[in-house]
Amino acid sequence: MILAVLTWPFEAQARDVYVRLANSNSYSVSTTQGMMAMTDAEGRLANIGETAEISASNGYVTIMGNQFPMPVRITSSGFLQFKGRTYRGTFLITQRAGLLNVIDVEEYLCGVLPAEVGANWHSEALRTQAICARTYVLKQSMNRADKGYDVVDTDADQVYKGAGAETPKTNQAVASTIGEVLTYGNELAFTYFHSDSGGHTADISDVWGQQLPYLKGVPEIVNYKSPVSVWNAKVSAQKIQNAVKKVTGTDIGAVSEVQVSEVDDGGRAINMRFIGSNGTQTMRASQFRTAISPREIKSTMFTPSGGSFNANDTATPSGLVAERKSQGSPNDLTFEESQGIARMTSEGIFTTTELVDMLTNPDKRKQYYEVGLKRGGGKSSAPSKPKNKYGYSIERAGSDFIFYGRGWGHGVGMSQWGAMAMAEKGYTAEKILAHYYPGTSVRKIK
Repeated sequence: MILAVLTWPFEAQARDVYVRLANSNSYSVSTTQGMMAMTDAEGRLANIGETAEISASNGYVTIMGNQFPMPVRITSSGFLQFKGRTYRGTFLITQRAGLLNVIDVEEYLCGVLPAEVGANWHSEALRTQAICARTYVLKQSMNRADKGYDVVDTDADQVYKGAGAETPKTNQAVASTIGEVLTYGNELAFTYFHSDSGGHTADISDVWGQQLPYLKGVPEIVNYKSPVSVWNAKVSAQKIQNAVKKVTGTDIGAVSEVQVSEVDDGGRAINMRFIGSNGTQTMRASQFRTAISPREIKSTMFTPSGGSFNANDTATPSGLVAERKSQGSPNDLTFEESQGIARMTSEGIFTTTELVDMLTNPDKRKQYYEVGLKRGGGKSSAPSKPKNKYGYSIERAGSDFIFYGRGWGHGVGMSQWGAMAMAEKGYTAEKILAHYYPGTSVRKIK
């Protein structure tokens, strides 16, 4: 397993990553060159050919009619293959974790970058992703000792597609950042990331209940448009009823209304209220999204189509988030100005109406920055102001509810499309990371 210390300077070398590829009772593995060799828990070595059908149960694997005690390691002079994908490193089969790809951390990253962002992205966006992905796997490895693996190969952690996905450009991004990680104080940072923030990232406390000073919500500072900038989803009342019961354990009956009862300063839903024939229930918007399906409800950055209810101020939530544009404008904020806007927002310098106006009309952000300076804001950090309490109802069409939204992902940490837009505007990886994870630093492990 990867080893890393919690205090600076980091003494540990980058170690192998243990990536869980599958956990079942049978595996079909092969090699691209030569023959495969297997070593079992007792140190016995056996050749198992170019292709092997393996069954696993009760602490043993069976290969070609012979039983071997786990863990069993499979090596080859060529690349290994499993389910149509090609892998560097070795395979390890364990009773607890199943089939693992054991691979050097830098080689692992070469299989992550093209799966997460793509070879055609700006080089600084790729460098940013490499630093995030390296930090992520090192940090996760500290919390997974009892699981027998460091990460899985899906977006439950970060997508990893092995050597077959590698490209020269993404490999260069890994090589140019070798050993670089993101730290906060003397510890590795939690470098959560997502596809598209919809205009404003989320505070981790609103999504998962944690309190981390470098994972507060920040506005995007460059306008952009991604393939998931705008979406809508039709969800049946029955499915919503089932989701509420799944999360809360309460059957509220036939759902008649769905409300967003609290949003953050960026317009992202925090809490939701569900009214049914048997009663009313509330839950976090992030919990609701997960219960329905993160691929169906792509984010909690909903764009309300109706008016507000129980408004505590004069803001109307309609159109909270403006359409992201593919090109920046002369009114894009500089890095320093964006940091000032973020601080002013946390200090409560702007009214809710002004914040909504900023999101609806991004070109006004420079004007509001000047307004905030005149009010004395943006010079120091301060406790966040209370969340906005107004809400709105989700549109209903017959037995379905229609969700209109922006962006894709949980919203915490770096927006990949936002990072791409910043890179195209000339921001370095270090500046991009400083924007999405304020107070962190890029350092290099030995």
